Amino acid sequence: MFPQWLESFTKMRPMRLSNNTSYLGNSFRQNWGRGGFWFSFARSILFLSLGALLACSSENERLVRKAEREALQQRSQLSKYLYLQVLENHRAKDDIRYRALKGLAEVSISQLFDYPTAVRAFDTLFEEFGQVNRYQNEIWDLRIKAARIWRLNLQRPERSLDVLSPLMKSARFSYEFGMELGRTYLNLGDFDQARHWFVQSWEQAKRSQNCNVLKRIQLDLIQVYSLRDRCDEALQWSHEEFPSNCEPDRFAVSLEQAHCYEIQGEVARAKEIYQTVLSDNPQNTRAHFFLESLRYRMREKQRE
Repeated sequence: MFPQWLESFTKMRPMRLSNNTSYLGNSFRQNWGRGGFWFSFARSILFLSLGALLACSSENERLVRKAEREALQQRSQLSKYLYLQVLENHRAKDDIRYRALKGLAEVSISQLFDYPTAVRAFDTLFEEFGQVNRYQNEIWDLRIKAARIWRLNLQRPERSLDVLSPLMKSARFSYEFGMELGRTYLNLGDFDQARHWFVQSWEQAKRSQNCNVLKRIQLDLIQVYSLRDRCDEALQWSHEEFPSNCEPDRFAVSLEQAHCYEIQGEVARAKEIYQTVLSDNPQNTRAHFFLESLRYRMREKQRE
């Protein structure tokens, strides 16, 4: 079964280094013919492979930590390079890879303004980890962030909707999600869907008395109706009641009211609103700009 030199090797007396070594040698010799050698050999290879894998994972873990530190120090190009190195060499779908994808997206957005790289990292993260329970809460927020990049920075609202679609199937709801979805539909020209999600967000923000969110949603809703030439409803939303501890953004609402009055042909009322704003704050450049723009349009209309 084995070469002659190998058979003679098995018959050698084991070295007696201690009381247990002869037993080990006998056991080794007895099991040789029954495949014990090959089992031991395979086990050794397995241990070596596991050791190499653990060493590789440990190195990638170290690189991810270094990339995170470099990002905190605003050394964004080095941080990006390190994240890319980890992603190229570490294919296991574990926490190391998740942190590298997330870190690459974050540093690309906040420091490098490299939005294509950011959304590619997000797309890979959603594909590989979207069904992993331990990451679900964080992925919810990351999808909203990725959708905002597609809508605002890359001017691709249809891709924004693709990113948000899985969240629409969830029983969970947040006004951040509703606002982003409403703005996405607004960019797509679907005003009914935009209004639907803005109203849901408004109701939740009102229950939690989140004043800053209420101010933003009020302006979003006014814009939805203004763009549909339904200024009566836009003006109703401009007077929507806030919780007792909240104040609307009166300046921004006034500008939206003036815009609606101009659309309705009530130019004098629009002009009056701008003048009222300027009487309270004569240095307000936006109000000056809108008032002068209105006067220009009035002069052009008179020449026709």
